[in-house]
Amino acid sequence: MLQVNVALPSGKRKHLAVPESSKVRDLQVLAQESFGLRFLRLVNVQGQAFKDSTKTLQTVGIEEGSDLTAVAQEERKLSATAEAFALWYRGAHRIITWGNPVFGGNSSTVQEKLRN
Repeated sequence: MLQVNVALPSGKRKHLAVPESSKVRDLQVLAQESFGLRFLRLVNVQGQAFKDSTKTLQTVGIEEGSDLTAVAQEERKLSATAEAFALWYRGAHRIITWGNPVFGGNSSTVQEKLRN
C-alpha cells in the first residue's frame, strides 16, 4: 500500500493508503470520501493539478509519503432553450442566465426566487 498525505486549503489533513497500482481517479475518490466532499481536484506541491485521472499514481510522480492538496471545485450545470442559457453554480448557490429574454435569458426579476 502507498501512503499519501492529502490536505485541504483549510489545513485539515488525511493520511490515505491506496494500492501502488492505483490511478489518480482512485486516490481522488478516496479523498472525496474521506473528507466528505465532492468535486475535489488533487494538486501536487508545485501547484500542478493532475488533469488526467486515468494515469497511474506512479506515472504522475505520486510516491510513498507524497504531500498533496485537495482543492474543491464548483459543480456546474448548463441548460438551454432555443435562444437562452442558464448556468447553475452549486457551490455559489447562484444561477446565471443570458440570451433572448423571451426564451428565459433574463432572470433578474426572479433571481431571489431561484434556489437549488
